[in-house]
Amino acid sequence: MRESRYNTWIDDGPTTYVHNGFSGRVVPMPAAQREPTRRFIAGDDSVTVDPALISVLVDARVVVADRTDELELLRDRYEQTRRNPGRFHLTIVPSLGCDLDCLYCFEAKHPSLLDEEVQQRLLRLVEQKLPAVRSFAVLWYGGEPLVGLPALLRLSDEFITRCAAAGVSYQAEIITNGHLLTTETARLLRARHVTAAQVTMDGPAEVHDRRRPLAGGRGTFDQLLANVVAVAGILDVTVRVNLDTDNVGDAARLLEILAAAGLAGRVGVYPGHVVATTANPLAPSARYGTACLSKAAFAEAEQHFAEAAAGLGFATVALPEPVGAPCTAVRDNELVIGSRGEIYKCTETVGDPKEVIGNLRSWPQPDDRLSKWLTYDPFGDDDCRSCVALPGCMGGCAYHAMTSASRDTRCSTFRFRQEQQVRRMVAGRRGRVS
Repeated sequence: MRESRYNTWIDDGPTTYVHNGFSGRVVPMPAAQREPTRRFIAGDDSVTVDPALISVLVDARVVVADRTDELELLRDRYEQTRRNPGRFHLTIVPSLGCDLDCLYCFEAKHPSLLDEEVQQRLLRLVEQKLPAVRSFAVLWYGGEPLVGLPALLRLSDEFITRCAAAGVSYQAEIITNGHLLTTETARLLRARHVTAAQVTMDGPAEVHDRRRPLAGGRGTFDQLLANVVAVAGILDVTVRVNLDTDNVGDAARLLEILAAAGLAGRVGVYPGHVVATTANPLAPSARYGTACLSKAAFAEAEQHFAEAAAGLGFATVALPEPVGAPCTAVRDNELVIGSRGEIYKCTETVGDPKEVIGNLRSWPQPDDRLSKWLTYDPFGDDDCRSCVALPGCMGGCAYHAMTSASRDTRCSTFRFRQEQQVRRMVAGRRGRVS
């Protein structure tokens, strides 16, 4: 036997905890047992340990057989989830236009809407896929998807009807700036199987309004807060707080405002990492002047954010769960559909003509840009192969990994602060056995 390479140990008074990234399990043991257990695993037969404890450690993959190739097992997990023929997923952009003018936006937006021809071609694509799958999921994306609400609602109705006829499950989520997310709109979405919404708030009003104003310059914070309060009982709302050096010190005040509005326990909150570097020179973020946080600095900011959120009654940022192929970009049965019918593999490339892999008018005849996504291999990267975060990251953001200027931002924050993150989780679960 030997220890897994993906263990993180935490001493917490009389109890020691070990987290294993491969299984996602956390195992507690008496602190006095840690050293004897280590010696026993290393082959010291002179020490006595509880056989039940060893059994739990083996079950949680904290301890593995000497011959176990954990990297190869992770590669198998990655490949199996990359090719998931029973599940079809689309990210759809009803509108690449947007009513906001965020200074760090990475998209080169234009006021395009899904027209009738694109909608019909999209429905034909779905009809071709449904006979071979068990589930179909959609992420409504933008631009601002609610600018294209009529097309969103019409397509949703068509998807629901077709999935019901084919015996295929259907679900949907939306990423929106939230400014147009009224109670009426939330009910229309919920009736069409949209269950969750992510909105972005970047700080208290004076901070948020500077960073995320309407296209004409007027602030959006007050309307957005009112919308979140109103729809939190209709949709599962998550508030993303984009952090950089401009607003990292204001996140705690925003959380206090959200808590005062009665949202603690009603919405999720999490920090987002602003990465201004983009390969698309037409995107606003290409001119973004505020310095972004390094990934290590963001990991520290995330820790402070989680502590402040937990203190106010919000759920804390969770440890990364074991994953397979981590995103649409590297999964072979998932696509991103642009508002003009163009097809991408990564949401961060929407609006960039250099990243188009095909078009609904000619699909499935992709160009050679598709292969770079479906052949991306994090296991060929020495940093990934040696990283404790690999089981919950699987190489992280493929787009950033392929973009030299933003390569350092591809990683999970667990790589930089695994002990602190496990300790935070332990504080919330102290005394519970996984």
